[in-house]
Amino acid sequence: MNRELEKIKYDFIEQAKQMDSVLGAWNFGSETHNLSDDYSDVDIVLLVDGKQFDQFPFYLERCLENISAKIILCWPERFNSGAIINNGYLLLSGSNIFQFDVFLLNTERLDDYMCRLHYTGLKKADIIFDKTGMVNKLMELRLTGNLWSDDVPYLEKTYWYHANMTGKYLKRKDYFKLNHVLHTMFETHMSMLLVGFDKITWGGSANKLHFIPIDKQTHLKKYDCPKDLEGVEQNLISCMRWFQADAKEVHDLKGLDYSTYLGDTVINSWISQRTDSVLPNGLEK
Repeated sequence: MNRELEKIKYDFIEQAKQMDSVLGAWNFGSETHNLSDDYSDVDIVLLVDGKQFDQFPFYLERCLENISAKIILCWPERFNSGAIINNGYLLLSGSNIFQFDVFLLNTERLDDYMCRLHYTGLKKADIIFDKTGMVNKLMELRLTGNLWSDDVPYLEKTYWYHANMTGKYLKRKDYFKLNHVLHTMFETHMSMLLVGFDKITWGGSANKLHFIPIDKQTHLKKYDCPKDLEGVEQNLISCMRWFQADAKEVHDLKGLDYSTYLGDTVINSWISQRTDSVLPNGLEK
């Protein structure tokens, strides 16, 4: 972590310790997995007395304003509730802008699903302070996360349905619809790979993808849609063939029957239709 940001974090923690409503704190995010670097932001969870939880965001901002940085933006997560509040702050220090994420957990709502996610995998080394022993009790629950899970047959149907759409959008040179469909194909391919090769029980898909085989990561890197559509056609052919091979491998790993019929049919039809005339503008799928 950047040294200037470390100083801001230290000052914030010292302020938080003085607040009666803050019962404990622990690190969250990359720092807890030894993945922090000079570009990492701050992720801190504060355990807040439930009786003061509703008023605490106001005191939190006052706390941040008392350190050597200026709040220029507060971004609240959409899942914020009476159980958990996750506010992301942009702090201006000199000419530098730092990301500073604070998670507030209500002591009276700790069984809430989103709260549980934020003390799953909690370790002794993650704890910053614990005034009442409640943080250690959460740690002693030894909650563990899960490997990626999804409906493999549904993923395959989703992929080939959308892959078939791309042909007409390429003919129309419809950037926006093509870009949307490519995003769906990427997400579907990603989920298929994580079902088969996920190795970690923490983090979202973007974290998990770093730990799948390198060659599988490469299979996800050609779903981009440049404004002139240059190279998209050849990239799509590569992506579809990679997906077919990956889907077969995942089916085999999961003991599921697999047929190449659907993939072969869509790919062959897609390639043959690329020589057809361009569809007129304005036609809908």
